[in-house]
Amino acid sequence: MKALHIKVISILSLAALTMATSCKKYLDVNTDPNNPTAVSAANRLVGAITTTNGASMWRGSREIAGLVQYGTTQLNTGTNRNAEQWRYTASYFFWQNAYVYTMPNCVDLINLGETEGNPHFTGAGKTLLALNLGMLTDQYGSIVVNDFYNGVSGINLVPSFDDQQTAYQRIQTLLDEAIVAFDGTNKTAALNSKNGDILYQGDVSKWKRFAYALKARYLNHLTKKTALYNPAKVIEACENAFNADGMDAQFDYIAGALQTDESPWSSWGGFTSTTDPRYFTWSQFFVNMLTSFPVTNNIYQDPRIKKIMLPAASDGKYRGLRSGGALAGGQGILADGSNGDATKTAVADYGPFSKSGYYTNTTSPFPFITYSEVKLIEAEAKLRSGNIAGALTDYELGVKANMRKLEVSAPDINAYWTAQLGDGIASHFSNLTQGLSHIFRQKYITQCLNNETWVDMRRMDYSKDIYGPGLKKPLNINTTIFSSNDADPWIQGMVYETNEATRNPKNVGDNSEKTRLLTPLWWNQP
Repeated sequence: MKALHIKVISILSLAALTMATSCKKYLDVNTDPNNPTAVSAANRLVGAITTTNGASMWRGSREIAGLVQYGTTQLNTGTNRNAEQWRYTASYFFWQNAYVYTMPNCVDLINLGETEGNPHFTGAGKTLLALNLGMLTDQYGSIVVNDFYNGVSGINLVPSFDDQQTAYQRIQTLLDEAIVAFDGTNKTAALNSKNGDILYQGDVSKWKRFAYALKARYLNHLTKKTALYNPAKVIEACENAFNADGMDAQFDYIAGALQTDESPWSSWGGFTSTTDPRYFTWSQFFVNMLTSFPVTNNIYQDPRIKKIMLPAASDGKYRGLRSGGALAGGQGILADGSNGDATKTAVADYGPFSKSGYYTNTTSPFPFITYSEVKLIEAEAKLRSGNIAGALTDYELGVKANMRKLEVSAPDINAYWTAQLGDGIASHFSNLTQGLSHIFRQKYITQCLNNETWVDMRRMDYSKDIYGPGLKKPLNINTTIFSSNDADPWIQGMVYETNEATRNPKNVGDNSEKTRLLTPLWWNQP
């Protein structure tokens, strides 16, 4: 990936199309070749990919990292604590970034592909648009699906909202249409003809598998919708999705260019402060995931911990804070549910969050969806279908794929799997809850910092039977909305952004924190 690609983030659709329609032939003599009045699909692809990552996914995931207890803050004052302690308000910018910057790029890419007779660009645009709609609806519930920018008519500043079921239907339609488009033939330009395909360098077969991977993800979210959930359809999508290493849909950051070319988890995303970075260290909850097995909670150090985290400078041990407690709260709840060492309140007692390993280094890639996730989705669908042997096989494939991605050695991978077998994993998969515990704890590890982890935790009702006794509500929780009792409701959705609520109150409806944060989304209701 070149630094130039990321600069295309500023190319916006409305300006390009408006300028294109306003030009007259008699003015062509004065046309500046360095300032084109029309932009081709080949030139728009990089912008759609880049904004899907930086404008949408990063904005959606940075607060989720605290909510699902990946990262913890150093201080119990200031705005950095808000996500961790569930103090969400309408000043949350994922909504605006997606609708203003990202999705117009996707829509224009679709339209340009159709106009030019180049269906591969249309397929890419529909795949990315489906991903953006999925991320939005999984955080907010009802969203604008049918009444937003379409690249042809004027923009409606007070759009109507569609319920989440409608959003999910549109996601599947877009992905089905994308898959058909990828089977077509481009007439005038190959997908990477302008070096804009920074995901797959023009490999259309991988784009098609990307679309199938997203189909599997969103079909699998419907496990509580008895009339709609079809594990056979999930498995079918998985079988057509990523089937080997090297296929992950991910955004690769680079070093040595502008700061915004580097991973936001390492620097510019709020991590430059030496006294109060956005996240100070990893949570003890995540440390537990990497130092114990599901179901038995027996201690075993996952070899990936050395790839993800740095140990404490004070004693070389891996430990984390309890979510919401900040540094003053000391070490959090351990894997067996007991309290950690509350005297560990020094900075040196914890390894840093930023620049600590695979997920937060300067060049760390940011995955949209991975081969590992596909195999773990397939494992869940097979387990729910009663195919225990198939579920265990796919589980093994998913876990080992992530380990290889993080460059764990083959002997360490084999030793880890042998230890899991010795801990009784084969018998655990004969029990639905225990099998799901293995699958979802591995998804928590392999989807590190991805928005999808919050979907998983809500689908599993924040269950200790799934995630272990170390899962507790955060300390200093927002008691205006939530109870500190783990048995009471946990956070379920996000507040709509201020701009939308102010401009479009009739369609937004009740945007109070109490309603928005506590109301389960459609797919999470029986």
